[in-house]
Amino acid sequence: MDVLCWSAPNVAENLALDVELAKSAWSTGRRLVRFWWGDGPAVVMGSSERPEDVLDASACEALGVAVLKRCSGGGTVLQTAGVLNYSLITPAPGDLNVGASFRQSANLICTILASLGIIGVPLGTSDVAVGDRKISGNAQARRWRALFVHGTLLVDFNFDLVGKVLLHPPREPEYRRGRSHRDFLVTLRALGVHASRIEIEKAAIHAAEHVFGSASQRPGLTASQLAVRVIPSAPGGQQEAPERQECQTWESFSHC
Repeated sequence: MDVLCWSAPNVAENLALDVELAKSAWSTGRRLVRFWWGDGPAVVMGSSERPEDVLDASACEALGVAVLKRCSGGGTVLQTAGVLNYSLITPAPGDLNVGASFRQSANLICTILASLGIIGVPLGTSDVAVGDRKISGNAQARRWRALFVHGTLLVDFNFDLVGKVLLHPPREPEYRRGRSHRDFLVTLRALGVHASRIEIEKAAIHAAEHVFGSASQRPGLTASQLAVRVIPSAPGGQQEAPERQECQTWESFSHC
């Protein structure tokens, strides 16, 4: 399993990169976990959701919040700079066990939290909570002969913005009990965790190593090679990778 932390310049390009990696997973046999930061802001809907059910389009336009749709199911989320994401992409197994995939993703998030002194528990279908407040949501898809599982960890969050751009979800887990976004969600910062981004990234990398291992024996791609598939061509037909964000490069954390 290759493990890296690298962010494209914006949420849309991060989502596009995940799709390209999923499309090539079967042919390359690559298994990877990528951590990336939300930035944005952007509202990201699940694949089957309708904008009129989950977001305030006028507020998004007025506040400059992009509206995107991902390839997996699950509910709508607001991506901001304080949201750490992971994307787990592997060739599709012969038998798809949805519950097992979600247990594995919950284990990853709970292991990260434990290393930061926080006890997380799986709740609902695919959430991780601290107490009865959600700190992580997870979704998955099986497409292009790949298994794609991804989710969020709320390090910090703009509660004022989420209240303006997201409607109350049409479906909610039982433990939410009708609570507003502000009352239902919790962040690492609110729990007293003041670790830096780099420290949180390292905790995430070590957690992924523990949960998934590092079995790949093939050389890893550089960050530029990883990104080049989804970056528009520059004048003259050349493709240019984006500048690296705060995450570390593939070379720093890949295990080959």
